[in-house]
Amino acid sequence: MKSKLLLASLLLLTSQAFSQYSGFAGLKWKFKTEDKIFTSPAITGNYIYIGSTDGNLYAIDKSNGNEIWRFKAQSPITASPLEDNGKIYFGCQDGNYYAVDTRKGTLAWKFRTNGERRIGRIGLWGLEPAGTYMEDEYDLYFSSPTTDTNSVYFGSSDSCLYALNKNTGKLQWKYKTNGPIHAGVSVSDNKVIACSWDTWVYALDTRSGKESWKFKTKADTTTHLMEGMQSAPEIKNGIVYISCRDANLYALQLSNGQLKWNYNARNAWIVGKSVATDKLVYTGTSDSYLMLAIDTNTGKEIFRHKCGGYIFGSPAISGNTLCYGDFTGTLHLLNSTTGQPLDKFTTPGHQQYGPTVLDTLGRIKYKHIAAGKNLSLYSTNIAVMNELYKLGPLAATPVIKDDVVYVNSADGYLYAIALKK
Repeated sequence: MKSKLLLASLLLLTSQAFSQYSGFAGLKWKFKTEDKIFTSPAITGNYIYIGSTDGNLYAIDKSNGNEIWRFKAQSPITASPLEDNGKIYFGCQDGNYYAVDTRKGTLAWKFRTNGERRIGRIGLWGLEPAGTYMEDEYDLYFSSPTTDTNSVYFGSSDSCLYALNKNTGKLQWKYKTNGPIHAGVSVSDNKVIACSWDTWVYALDTRSGKESWKFKTKADTTTHLMEGMQSAPEIKNGIVYISCRDANLYALQLSNGQLKWNYNARNAWIVGKSVATDKLVYTGTSDSYLMLAIDTNTGKEIFRHKCGGYIFGSPAISGNTLCYGDFTGTLHLLNSTTGQPLDKFTTPGHQQYGPTVLDTLGRIKYKHIAAGKNLSLYSTNIAVMNELYKLGPLAATPVIKDDVVYVNSADGYLYAIALKK
């Protein structure tokens, strides 16, 4: 037994020794917008592009956090921007998809969909008052785009997947599903993979928009809580990884959509896009507060890291280091091989409000936050979310670039945090 423990300790020390980063070296700078940020930053050269719910797309100097330009859209931006060959593409709650010149911040073109809206229904989750239409407060994202040589692809709340000429914005084709498409889309092997809230995953030919295959996830006909997809598919080595609110991570064959395996997270949504390497795929869960590492071949769990709140964004991987944020406003740094915690960074909101908003273990507990309120009311759900927003939740995916991690927060800030080796 002692020899086994010694071997395990040596392996752990060895993996830590070869970790690319050992911790956070401190805040370099932060940039303030005027409202919450749920989108992830796009970084090209010395420019960082972020979209905010204040309705602005910002270009920021990566070296010092100074604003270079801003582009004013008509309403909140909740689709993460994508840069490609001098244009930045993003969607907006005003129903338009935009292409903006990356250097000047001027409009190249915009395309009008048939409208954007958050998921909702009458009596959502059985809450009161009965007969009232209620928005899903956890539906934070609209469809982020992807591109190939000629086209930009994205989904819309109007249930359509669009393919536009990325230079002109002219419609090439669209494909109608039976539910809103808020998940981002991905392209590989002349297929565009899209996830609709109708519980289906679609693979379409990039040139014609014709269906190649589709895959059914689970539907929740009772509360409609455990269904739907909110993030882009991850594609690696011919496998498509689908994160789903039905508590499953699905691994599908890119060629034909056949199920290779699925990992069940029990009663926790899997919201953020999974990130795959050759051997492991990493994904976070909502109510169980777990960052998971899963074997890409078998679907078996390799390790888990427990944090204090919902994980809605994706992890960033750099070498042997994994970085992810949670809804308590905490950024975690782990060894990506072992799951060993390396360091934490917390937002000012977490530091100020964590002692009262979180429970004694530093975790989100709905009943603790809603103490004294009627749990059956929709207004209580909104009040709890407003308390959580005080923490500066990190619902976006961090980006590691040049020994710095950049992460957007619902407190309206983009944080640039140095890493130490």
